[in-house]
Amino acid sequence: MADLLVHYRELRRFLARKLGNPVDAEDIAQSTYEQLLLTLQRKLDVSVESPRALLFRIAHNLCVDHYRRQQTSRNWAGQQAATAAGQTAPAADYLVAQRQILELVVAQLLRLPPARRHVFLLFRAYGMSRAEIAAHLGIGESTVAKHVVRATLDCARIFAELRASMPEHIEPWNGLSAEYSTGQENG
Repeated sequence: MADLLVHYRELRRFLARKLGNPVDAEDIAQSTYEQLLLTLQRKLDVSVESPRALLFRIAHNLCVDHYRRQQTSRNWAGQQAATAAGQTAPAADYLVAQRQILELVVAQLLRLPPARRHVFLLFRAYGMSRAEIAAHLGIGESTVAKHVVRATLDCARIFAELRASMPEHIEPWNGLSAEYSTGQENG
C-alpha cells in the first residue's frame, strides 16, 4: 500500500484537471484510496498487476458517479424551479392545516414503542427493505414485517381521525391516505 501513496499527488492533480475543482478532487482522491483498500482486502489471494492503473480506474469511475450525481441534482433543481414558477402561494388555512397534520403525525410516531417506531421509520422514511432492516438491526424479517404492519395500523388510525376533521378542500397526504387508511403496506 505504501507504494500506492506515492501516486496521491499525481492522482489529485489528475482529478483537479478532470473535475475543475480542487475540493471535489480531494474528496474523490480520498474515496479512491478507500475503495482501493476495500478492493484489495476482498482480493487478498489475487495479485493486482498494476495497482496504479487500478487506482486511476477507480478514480475515473468515481468521477463518472460524481458527474451523474451533479446532473441529477441539476435536473431536479430545474424541475423544482419549473414547478415553483407555475405555483401560487398556498392559502393560510392550508398552511395551518398542514402544520397541524405534521404535529399530529409526529405525536403519533412518538407514541409508538421505540423498536416499532425505529423499524417503521427505516422502512417508510429511509426506504429500506425488510431484509435490509433485519440485517441492520439483527432481527428476523418476520419481526420487521410485524413492526411495519402494526405501525401502519397505528398511523392509519390517526389518518382516519385527520380525514374526519379536515376541511374538504385540503388533501394533506398526497395520495398516501388510501394506503394508510386501509392499513396496506408496500413491499
